[in-house]
Amino acid sequence: MLTVRHLLLHAAVALTLGSAVLPARAATQDLDAIRMAAEDFVRRQTATMPGLVSVELGAIDTRLQLPACGALHPFLPPGGRLWGRSNIGIRCNAAPESWSIMVPVTVRLMGDAVFVARPLVRGQPVTDADVTVRQVDLTEFPAGVIRNAESAVGKVPQVSVAAGLALRTEMLRGAFVVTQGQSVTVVFIGDGFRVSSEGRALGNGAVGEHVSVRTASGRTVRGLVTGPATIEVK
Repeated sequence: MLTVRHLLLHAAVALTLGSAVLPARAATQDLDAIRMAAEDFVRRQTATMPGLVSVELGAIDTRLQLPACGALHPFLPPGGRLWGRSNIGIRCNAAPESWSIMVPVTVRLMGDAVFVARPLVRGQPVTDADVTVRQVDLTEFPAGVIRNAESAVGKVPQVSVAAGLALRTEMLRGAFVVTQGQSVTVVFIGDGFRVSSEGRALGNGAVGEHVSVRTASGRTVRGLVTGPATIEVK
């Protein structure tokens, strides 16, 4: 006859044997570690940006149950850019489990930008009074925003620009230092020689632009404008 003591003993043995055949529960990945890996990656990638960078990570779904990973590998998805709203990938390649997730991130860059203080007229060079500098979040503006007034003053608007707009490089061109029909100095440069001649410009050009010129001999060549009334041909 089984006593109460024997029944309790049998129950304890059964529980022990039953727990022995249950699979061990796998450790799950710490989501805070994923966030830290993503933030560290973004801060390293944006460390050389010219301005004050701020990084804000989005939420990770707390219901995620990912296998624990000993080595997290952050990466930027193809076509991704750490500018404004973006995503950072976190990958685990540890055997036998592998997984990857995307972590939302917002990168802001506070810096100077040049704005139009009063309407600009096409063809009239920009003066100091025409522009003002403000500090803004550059990620909210199109690419090519001019960052300092010195890069705008003296340039010529290619289109009329309303007051209050941010100036972009494609809106301006350099002032012409060579004009069509002007007599210019043509400098021919080659291996071991440099020869100057006279010519006549066949178009307008700013420093750094190419212009065609007719030489005194009647030959037409194309060269780089390097200064007032000066064209180099290589």
